[in-house]
Amino acid sequence: MARVFIPTYTNRMGKRAKSPSFHVEFEDHLGIRRRVVAFPVTAGKARSQALGTKLDRLSACRAVNDPLPAELRGWIDSMQPKLREKLVGWGVIDAPRAERSKPMSYQLIGYLHAMKAKGNNPRHIRQTIRKIGSLVRAAGIRVPADITLRSVEAYLTGRHVGRGAISAKTSNAYLVAFKGFCGWLVRTGRLSHNPLVDLKATPVIEEETRWPLSIDEMRTLLYGTASGPVRFGMVGSKRSLLYRVAVETGYRAGELRSLTRACFDLDGQTPTVRLLAGSSKGKRRSSIPLRPDTATLLRGHLAAKAPAARAFDMPDSTHTAEMIRADMIDARIQISDALGRKRDFHNLRHTCGTWLANAGVHPKVIQTIMRHSTFRLTMDCYAHADRDQTTAAMGQLPSLSDAKSAPLAATGTEGACAGTRTNEDKHGQQRTERSHSRNPRNYCCAKEKPCKDRAMGAAGFEPAEA
Repeated sequence: MARVFIPTYTNRMGKRAKSPSFHVEFEDHLGIRRRVVAFPVTAGKARSQALGTKLDRLSACRAVNDPLPAELRGWIDSMQPKLREKLVGWGVIDAPRAERSKPMSYQLIGYLHAMKAKGNNPRHIRQTIRKIGSLVRAAGIRVPADITLRSVEAYLTGRHVGRGAISAKTSNAYLVAFKGFCGWLVRTGRLSHNPLVDLKATPVIEEETRWPLSIDEMRTLLYGTASGPVRFGMVGSKRSLLYRVAVETGYRAGELRSLTRACFDLDGQTPTVRLLAGSSKGKRRSSIPLRPDTATLLRGHLAAKAPAARAFDMPDSTHTAEMIRADMIDARIQISDALGRKRDFHNLRHTCGTWLANAGVHPKVIQTIMRHSTFRLTMDCYAHADRDQTTAAMGQLPSLSDAKSAPLAATGTEGACAGTRTNEDKHGQQRTERSHSRNPRNYCCAKEKPCKDRAMGAAGFEPAEA
């Protein structure tokens, strides 16, 4: 049992004096006597005695590894940081339990380091931390224990209306980011469970936001860009080659930006470009063959570059979109339409997938080239059908304008068995055939009764000849 007392000490004058605070001495889970500073004497002894009682209960639970009751868990979360750190050092409180009571700013720093250690893209890390931070501040979440389904749901619902409203797709991005954060809190012992497991994403009305370039448009863009001005530090010929490699490989802007001279094997029988796993969105290594004419252009472009040098001196993602749009405008290529679709650098990836589908390439091969995790993503999002293809497909339907009236086939509703048909035998004489079901009695379809006008042969396979 804990002992509450007021210790004495020798002051600077060499005289004995009493401490201004109560001290609590208790026995921890290992049987070692520990001492902590409790409350001031002016606050009364009862509060210090209550502290001693909680320390005894905490040590008893820790000694037999029993789960802590809700009262003790709440007490640990609200405990003074200095006392908590001391108890963690003694092993009375396990470290993950102590992490639960630290502020969200501390938790976000830990999550950031965890994502960096996992090798996530720096841009993705920044956006994820920004989304989580915005939600934490708006919902008033101070510690992990404050995270509830209701508070997160209320924040996301409120963002759908009013000034600065966000779309359902953006709302789902916030939810995915915060669910990932809560999952990390659970895995590190800072939360006992994920409170957002039952929170569903907002339904999104799928709309096509991009459409691919036609072959003529792509040729016009390449030829026009090659003689165009310098944009964002890239001359026209370099931009033209960049667009060509992008549309023939399907690589994303960030993946193209990561390519070095060493990623290209242009001297072999089949020129290829290799994408390292760390630079790929799916964290998978890939190798794509290059067209011979494109490989020839790349040899001249990369001849003077060191193996570790960047293959293309590209601007950042925002300026990459601005760069290609400016080149499209100069080439008089449409960059938006009345349906709200827009064209940017990522359209080159859509163009690659669409051209492969139009060329009759097997869907599994397209999925491999595009490096998608599922076949559905490849065909639903990256294979587009234009108006001409849709019109041609509809033209293959039979015409109904010149249809002539023709007698309908007998259905067996006018006294004949539905399975009856009339054919001519080799002598030109009419004969009647009936199709049989697996039931040897051969029921009629219309009346569900056995056919009486038919003699059954052995095992019911063929009618007996009259």
